[in-house]
Amino acid sequence: MGALSILETSVIAQETDLLTQEQLRVKKTTKWAAVLPGSGQIINKKSWKVPIVLGGLATSGWFILENTKQMNLFLEHWGYETDDDTTTNSTLTDNDGDPYTISDLQNGAYVYRRNRDLSYLAFLGVYLLQIVDANVDSHMKFFDASEDLSWKVLPPKLSPNNHHTPWQVGLSLRINNK
Repeated sequence: MGALSILETSVIAQETDLLTQEQLRVKKTTKWAAVLPGSGQIINKKSWKVPIVLGGLATSGWFILENTKQMNLFLEHWGYETDDDTTTNSTLTDNDGDPYTISDLQNGAYVYRRNRDLSYLAFLGVYLLQIVDANVDSHMKFFDASEDLSWKVLPPKLSPNNHHTPWQVGLSLRINNK
């Protein structure tokens, strides 16, 4: 009985070591993905995702810079038109060569500011999505996908006692571990 107890303790200790190794790997992958975008995908051996991550970050970063530059240009020329100095006038023109009005300059600045803010959100979205992707991929490394799983699709259970209920449509799914 004592040998059996020691054997059980040893097996339980090995299982908890395995769980902590899994948890440590997930934490490490998530931390690396947060610090250096794309590194979580490399750790998970999904390096084909790295160009997608870096491309998304670079594209949204380029849009941030471009929209900021255009917003500042419109703000500068809006300032030229609204100051009291008659020697400073806006030289910006539209596609037809007509000069922008004060309201056009103001609206242009607002449009580029909105686009810049949306680009920041896109950058943040790509950044957070790559962290979540690295975390989920790290968890999936330890997912049991053996053939010991079975699915059973059943019709829903209907109550025979209640005849006054409206029609019911449903589907029940049961997953058993063999």
